Amino acid sequence: MRKTKILNSLLVVFNILIIASLIIALIIKTKLAYSLYWFIVPLLILLLILVIREWSKRGKDSDIDKSKIIQRSFDDTTTLSTVFYGIIYLIIMFIDTFNENIKNSPYVLIGFFVITIIYELFIYLAIDNANKETTKLLNEQHHNK
Repeated sequence: MRKTKILNSLLVVFNILIIASLIIALIIKTKLAYSLYWFIVPLLILLLILVIREWSKRGKDSDIDKSKIIQRSFDDTTTLSTVFYGIIYLIIMFIDTFNENIKNSPYVLIGFFVITIIYELFIYLAIDNANKETTKLLNEQHHNK
């Protein structure tokens, strides 16, 4: 539980950092400002994966069949959204090797920031849905006893 609180606190800090670095990059428009933004992005990805991993370890196995369905749904949602987000990030980095200022474009910065927000929403919705389903399952089992 303590590790989850630390990860959530770090996630808030990194979200503030990515917003600040986006604003700095859009205002100052220097290589250092762009580099700061693209440095924070992979750290945020890593942190989100740690949050997903931490929640996955806390899953309840109260009912073998229903718990597996809840975990499977959670794993599918988070895996697909992480893969798509990672692919978009890698595509931007790949295109930047041929067209050197693509990742410094304000449109790419803002677009990727919006994609980051959508990715985080998918992760939190998956966690929230899994929490609700697990709570419902545990309440049903408690009332049946």
